[in-house]
Amino acid sequence: QATDGFIGGTVALYSVSVILLDFEAQAVLDIPCWPFFVILVDMLLVLECPMRTTFTVVATCLLWLLVLMFEDAFRFGFYDIEGTPNQSYRRGVCDCEKLPCSSSVGLSTMNFVTQCFIFVFDFICTRGFAAAVLEEKNRILASIQTANLIAESLSR
Repeated sequence: QATDGFIGGTVALYSVSVILLDFEAQAVLDIPCWPFFVILVDMLLVLECPMRTTFTVVATCLLWLLVLMFEDAFRFGFYDIEGTPNQSYRRGVCDCEKLPCSSSVGLSTMNFVTQCFIFVFDFICTRGFAAAVLEEKNRILASIQTANLIAESLSR
C-alpha cells in the first residue's frame, strides 16, 4: 500500500514534468517531449503497477495531445503564456504575424489522430508483452514450488 502511494506520487510528478517540458518545447518550436509518456506507460506495465495508475497516465497523455491539437489549430494563446523566446529562430521556420503559426483544423486533427494511434498502439502491444512475461513468470514460480515440494517429499 505504501509503495502504491509512492509510485502514484512519482508518476504524477513525472507526468507534470513531461507536460511542462513539452509545453516549453512546443512553444519555442523545439523537439516535443510528450513521447516520454510512452516510456512511462511501458515502465508501469512491465513493473506491474496498478492499472488505475497506468490508465490515468494514458488519459493524461491523450488529454495533453488534445490540448496541443486545439492550440495548433485555433491558437487560443496557450503558448503565449510562456512568452515568445527565440523569435529569430522561429521567423526562419514559419512566416506569419503571430508565432508559432497555426495549422489547419484538418492537419491538426490528422496529427492528433496519428499521435494517439501510435501511443495507444504502443500501449496495447506493451500490455500484451507484459501480460505474457507475467504469465511466464507465474509458470516458472509454480514449477519452482512444485520442485521444492518434490524435493521435500524425497528428503523425508
